[in-house]
Amino acid sequence: MKKYSIDQLTSKAYPINDVFLEKLKYEWFNEPHPLVQSDKFIPMADDWFKSTKLNNLMGWKSFGCVDVTMGCTHFIESFILKYGWDGMQVLPKEYSYYGLMGKHGTLPGDLLPNVPLIISLPNYHYSDVYQNWESILSECESKNIDVHIDFAWLTVARDIEIDLTHPQIKSFAMSLSKYSLHWNRVGLRWCKQRTMDSITMFNHHVKDVNSAQTSCGAFMINNISRDYGWDTYRNHHMNICRQLNLTPTKLINVAHDDHRRPVGIGSAISI
Repeated sequence: MKKYSIDQLTSKAYPINDVFLEKLKYEWFNEPHPLVQSDKFIPMADDWFKSTKLNNLMGWKSFGCVDVTMGCTHFIESFILKYGWDGMQVLPKEYSYYGLMGKHGTLPGDLLPNVPLIISLPNYHYSDVYQNWESILSECESKNIDVHIDFAWLTVARDIEIDLTHPQIKSFAMSLSKYSLHWNRVGLRWCKQRTMDSITMFNHHVKDVNSAQTSCGAFMINNISRDYGWDTYRNHHMNICRQLNLTPTKLINVAHDDHRRPVGIGSAISI
């Protein structure tokens, strides 16, 4: 059995970046590939994201408006551009992007009525869905708060179950980035009803918008199985946790220490 060291742990959750993923990157830059524009990429990526055998998202059919994004940060920034920093809210212990920009979390129970909420699921800090997720939805329904979900971590997660049919859930996004594709950020946004915002303009103004990104995304989708992380490295995740006295989580590249704090193990797995 491979031996791991505490020196291999990181405070940042680096993605898995193994020989296979590096080989795909090399092939993309050094071999010819077909052009795949957004109209072809969207159904291909939609099928790929839905093909997970490890997670269960119910209610996809309610979200018939699908657009290409430049990763989940594009989804977040389009949301902020539409509503403004004062016209949106987040929960505590969210994506650090918000805090760096001066937007800090509001506790469940204190959410502002009629102000849209953007939320990360699974949440990196908990490596899971919020324990009080159902009560958060109930609060949002009673206060007329639209919910928009950042599913950035879902591609490297297991055992996540969410019912998307709740009336307050209006949109969500996923990305390929967590498979060490930060160098070619591309993903999809699903909406119940498409509205005018930067992603809508990005998709519907020019047909071949960012076709280099969608072509690369198509190549990766054709070569990386949807649940590649857990299918390949489940035993490594468990062995690292066993050897270094960590608690396994639902994210392949994250464990918890004895204080329930997240610890990055992606670099150790990649080695």
